[in-house]
Amino acid sequence: MNIPLKFQKCSKLLRFFSSKLSCDEVKIPVPWGHVAGKWWGPQDKRPILVLHGWQDNCGSFDRLIPMLNPKYGYLAIDFPGHGLSSHLPLGVLYYWIDYVITVRRIVKYFKWPKVSILGHSIGGATGYYYEVIYPGNLDFLISIDALKPITKDVYLTNTGENIDNIIKYDHLMSLGKEGPAHAKEDLIQRLNIDSQKSIDLEVCEYVLTRNIKESSITPNKFYFTRDLRLKVLPLLYPNRTEILENTNRLLCPTLYLKSTDKNKRYKNLTDAQELTDILEKTKKDFEMHMIDGTHHVHLNNPEKLEGFINKFIEKYDIEDRNVH
Repeated sequence: MNIPLKFQKCSKLLRFFSSKLSCDEVKIPVPWGHVAGKWWGPQDKRPILVLHGWQDNCGSFDRLIPMLNPKYGYLAIDFPGHGLSSHLPLGVLYYWIDYVITVRRIVKYFKWPKVSILGHSIGGATGYYYEVIYPGNLDFLISIDALKPITKDVYLTNTGENIDNIIKYDHLMSLGKEGPAHAKEDLIQRLNIDSQKSIDLEVCEYVLTRNIKESSITPNKFYFTRDLRLKVLPLLYPNRTEILENTNRLLCPTLYLKSTDKNKRYKNLTDAQELTDILEKTKKDFEMHMIDGTHHVHLNNPEKLEGFINKFIEKYDIEDRNVH
């Protein structure tokens, strides 16, 4: 028997509201706690599932979603360990496949026959990975600045150092103490710098709000609440050959919006040239458009994407959304 879904009104921090679209905070039960999110628009129909990027949260869509067609619902979630979602238990690692499992849990919880995905970065790659694993289960996929998971052939890491960091972060979190506290203005600057200025200063707060908490020790100061283990890149990766050889399992219409960002930090994630070459030759319902902007263009300049997204959804949304 499903535990009831919990709703509450979204924070007044949302300043970029559309008069046609508002949201409720939700908590979806999972075995270790809950997956948090925001449900925008109608709740009597199956929504479009909205997935954020690594170390971001669903607040990164607060400026884009109000620009989308209000006749659809949009369920934007925080992945485990991000935003207001529960962290995985101590001693457990985060892997790329966990994002796919999270999507599957949500689909099963709501008993959706299919799912439609709008994702950014890891969120978009998760949508691709999900459809390859469950071919035919997506109505459509819209991916912003990433299309496939990082593969082990592309991204080599210092495994020993990562293991040591995981042990260190497990220990620090087991102490149950608050992290270092800072003024919110300083954390805004830090997020801008840590993103290598991919997130504009003026919009940092949309992401920051769900990733920080006011200190109970130092008044008017804040500390990061996202899981420390997210700093460590996963130790295991999907296989590049398998990803490329299984493009025939991507059965749904797909829209890929690629930013012009050349930042090396995002290159290994956003470089999908081999994959897009295959899809452009073999898949008639694959669309790709270059968007002038950074990796977080959907947050900085959502007006550059909304036209492509709305047109694509209107074209390919042929499934019955009355199942909820």
